[in-house]
Amino acid sequence: MKETKRKNILDLPYSLHDAHVNRIDIVPEQVTLWFDAGFYKPMNGDGLPVKGYVTFEDVDFDFCYAYLMDSTIDCGQFTGKKFVLTQFAKCFPNIDFEIIDETYGYNQSKFSGFFYEGEKVKECIIEIYHFGAMTYLTEE
Repeated sequence: MKETKRKNILDLPYSLHDAHVNRIDIVPEQVTLWFDAGFYKPMNGDGLPVKGYVTFEDVDFDFCYAYLMDSTIDCGQFTGKKFVLTQFAKCFPNIDFEIIDETYGYNQSKFSGFFYEGEKVKECIIEIYHFGAMTYLTEE
């Protein structure tokens, strides 16, 4: 039997963990995530804050979704809503989405975390299907 291992991605140039998305811009074939306080550059086991935003190129919007669940953390049944990403961006122009986990795979970037809506906290997943690059644009 041939054994093939996939290594974990450990050398990302920046971390979006704990970063807050405050706006999602969508133009033909591109998605931009804006961060109110930036995101983090891994350095010596810690994160150095950097100001910036992230773009995704050559996006296939037929496979881009957002899931907004009405509960947080609890296991078991839940209710919520699945959005086409373009609709989600229009419904929530002033979003407060805290990324907890970022997952990257074949042509896809997924972000899960907490969606803040006033006093309510919900779980949220955003899926972006893209053939082009994910680009970090920073002030550093």
